[in-house]
Amino acid sequence: MKNQESQVNFQRGVASLVLLGLLKQGDMYGYQLTQEMERQSFGALSMQEGALYPVLYKLQDAGYISAEKVLVGKRMTRVYYHLESAGEAYLETLAAEYKAVADGVLRIVEGSYRGETEGEAEE
Repeated sequence: MKNQESQVNFQRGVASLVLLGLLKQGDMYGYQLTQEMERQSFGALSMQEGALYPVLYKLQDAGYISAEKVLVGKRMTRVYYHLESAGEAYLETLAAEYKAVADGVLRIVEGSYRGETEGEAEE
C-alpha cells in the first residue's frame, strides 16, 4: 500500500471483493451469500447479515449490483442480488489490487525479498 487511504479502501474492498466474486457465480440473496462465503472459504471467512447489507447497499448505489425482490411462497419475499457489467469490471480491479497486496505480504512473511525494486520483483 502506498498510503493510508489505500489501506482503508483495501479493508473495505475485501468484503466487496468477496461478495462480487460470489455474485459472479450467480444471483444470490443475503443469507445465501453469507452461507456461500463461509462454505467456499472452508470457514475462514464469515460475515454477519448486519454487516453484509451496508456493503450490498453501497455496491448497489454504485451501480455494481442490482437487486430484485422475488416472492417466495405466499407472503415471503427475498431480495436477489445480481452482478452488473460495471461490477464485473470493478471486481477485476479489486482482485488485482488484492493480489498485489497479498503478494507483498507473502514476500515479507516468506522472506523472499532480496533487495530488488518493484519492477524487478514482478519480472
